[in-house]
Amino acid sequence: MYRAAIDHTPRVYKSFFTVSKHPLPRPPFVVEFIAGTLIWSVIIPLVVLHVWVWLYQEVYFSVYGIPKLKHSDFVTFDRNALKGLNIGQKLACAYCAYANGTAAWIKAVINRTEVYSCAIKHKTPIIGNDHQTDFAPYDDYV
Repeated sequence: MYRAAIDHTPRVYKSFFTVSKHPLPRPPFVVEFIAGTLIWSVIIPLVVLHVWVWLYQEVYFSVYGIPKLKHSDFVTFDRNALKGLNIGQKLACAYCAYANGTAAWIKAVINRTEVYSCAIKHKTPIIGNDHQTDFAPYDDYV
């Protein structure tokens, strides 16, 4: 009892592609194959969106002299150096690093666009819009 109270090591659950803090059920192979295919298929629209937002930023930010955001500041591929991961887990970690970093970069580009182009607060506060702190109040434009 005492040992469990002082042991702060989180329990980790592993499969070929996952390292999780939560136990994941093992679905039938067909379901797992379909889910895996859908998960990995997101990489295609994500890369297209990455290229599109990069092009948008290059044109729009250049025209108006807005400071650009580097994609590399939002993505880090450091988990592939971990010796305790198999190749499937390393691929999954690289996928998550790219997807989460790209999503964060896209959000930052959009936030910066709003800062320079539409600095009016929303009527209702929205989670993730902390960049609107110094925006003009909504009611000033009603």
